[in-house]
Amino acid sequence: MKRIDLHIHTVASPLDEDFEFDLDVLLNRIKDNCLDAIALTNHNLFDSDNYHQVCNAVPANVCVFPGIEVSVENFHVLVIADPARIDEFSSACLNVPEIQQGDNGITVNDFLQLFGDGTYIVIPHFKKKPAISSAGLTALGGIVTALEVSSDKKWYCENKSAEKPVVIFSDCRCGKGAIAPWGRYTYVGIGEMNFDSLRLAFRDKDKFSITEREDHIELSPGLYVASGLNVVVGSRSSGKSYLLDRVYESSDPDDVVYVRQFDIVKNAEEKAFREKLADEEASIKADYYKPMNGISSALLNLPSKETINKRIKEYISNLILYADSAAREDEFSKCPIYSAGKIAQDNANKEQEVAQALITLLNENPLSIEISERIGRATLVSLLKIAIDLYKAKALRCKCIDYANKISKKIKAELSLESSRPACPESPFAEAAKRKAYVIRLAKLRGATKSEVEISRRKIGKFSRITKRIPYGNAKTLKTAIEARTSLTGITKLDDVEYVEKILDADGVSDISRALFDINVVLENERGENVSGGQKAEYLFFQALDKAASQDIVLIDEPESSFDNPFLNALIATEIKRISSKATVFLATHNNVLGVSIKPDGIIYTGFENGVHRIYTCDSSDSCMRSSDGHMVERSEVLLKLMEAGGTAYDERKPYYGLVGN
Repeated sequence: MKRIDLHIHTVASPLDEDFEFDLDVLLNRIKDNCLDAIALTNHNLFDSDNYHQVCNAVPANVCVFPGIEVSVENFHVLVIADPARIDEFSSACLNVPEIQQGDNGITVNDFLQLFGDGTYIVIPHFKKKPAISSAGLTALGGIVTALEVSSDKKWYCENKSAEKPVVIFSDCRCGKGAIAPWGRYTYVGIGEMNFDSLRLAFRDKDKFSITEREDHIELSPGLYVASGLNVVVGSRSSGKSYLLDRVYESSDPDDVVYVRQFDIVKNAEEKAFREKLADEEASIKADYYKPMNGISSALLNLPSKETINKRIKEYISNLILYADSAAREDEFSKCPIYSAGKIAQDNANKEQEVAQALITLLNENPLSIEISERIGRATLVSLLKIAIDLYKAKALRCKCIDYANKISKKIKAELSLESSRPACPESPFAEAAKRKAYVIRLAKLRGATKSEVEISRRKIGKFSRITKRIPYGNAKTLKTAIEARTSLTGITKLDDVEYVEKILDADGVSDISRALFDINVVLENERGENVSGGQKAEYLFFQALDKAASQDIVLIDEPESSFDNPFLNALIATEIKRISSKATVFLATHNNVLGVSIKPDGIIYTGFENGVHRIYTCDSSDSCMRSSDGHMVERSEVLLKLMEAGGTAYDERKPYYGLVGN
């Protein structure tokens, strides 16, 4: 088996945080992880000089493949080339433009023109941001060699069903001061490492794995941990936090959550706690108001009531002038276009929504398997093509109408310079009716949301986070919420239409969606009371665990520094065990409730021996713990020493618990 990492950055691009290449960091990455092959895949560029510098520096038995990470529309694709064809590859890379943060990449068609001839290894981001969609995967077709994911959990999940090999790579930036990440490589079952052998191996997904020990995660060669709950033990300054930090730094930020020692206590202080709750409330409000953002933007772009009334008066006045000037009609004013009104404008929003809905169904979603079985991808793809054609036709018609109205307006202006009769004025009534319809609909919505309503109740540990929709109690609170600069005194007493009109007339309003009602978030304990000072840390810890439940890797550093044993045993231990059924958990502790009673799947012991940090691991049922360099210690001795202060101290404490003779 060979270890490969085909996703390494050595040159900074606009898509990276700036870094200066450090060859030693790359060499340490290769050495520490015993890599047999690497690929240099910088964002949207291939640096030939950098490639040859690396080739000359790495050990002779390590293959270095030229590569590039290409931004394609909204996803990234690794392209790995044969070193024997480096000149051809380098020329193709020159056609890849520099992509800035926030920009879309090249089109799929352009990518296929450059790298779609079947001679490259092509690996798109799959379960890794920015990830390729199902539609994008279909568009790339048969040139896809493998799929890159970001974590061991995703690998185990996707490898079962994927037709192509699934791989994990480091995606590391080899910059000065950086620490080469642990693990994040893929095993491939080939005897000789070269480009042709590797490309041939990618035809068989069974040749690929991410560990030499089944059902375990490999932090580095020879260092295995359980895929569920791992308890990390060790004396002070022996490297427990170092271990957690290395796992964190070696993980994709989107896959890991880190509950650091003392952070909970620090954030439980009154000011910090209020700030965290305020941030939480702001996020909840933003999510609740989000569906109304569209109508808010539309209303802010409408003319004011005063402007509409002024346009109607001007229209009536100009219409009378136009009627009175019939005797001055000439060859210019007789042109039909001179008195014609605007063509009614339309939009392709509905057609776009249908196409987008079909794209959503084709992309990965919770019902992907059911959709595939009951409807079939081919049917959806066929419908999507029809929807796209309808959208294009409707969008083109709308654009033509817009151009026709602009041309008509310009011609009218030219004719008016020649004619002695004024042009027929354009009616503002459609715009007035549109504004009135918006106001009435918004007023109805305001009327339907006047009463206080509980909209959600979220259980977080033993606490409840309750979100309510409430009416504004006074004009001052409302004014602050919508950032109005003019007075809103008396607004709460107006009827719904007058209320809306006053909001629309106010200066500086940034978000009308927040004008109709307020959102109130309260936190209660299990007795329905406000959270007390001593419960703040408990809530924050449960909140951290709540977030952790959706992550692939969870790191928890000595929670006993914030809580007592009954709380740890009754609530925290149960929650951590629940999370470990879905995520890989590393729990550093000195506490025997968490260290032993929690019944971990694996145990990690960090020791400092003769000036050397050494990490030992084992499953909880193993009698011996082993380090990656072959050292061994007895598991029972380690736990008795660290959890009970040794056998002698444990025996001396027994009488105090009434355990003599047991």
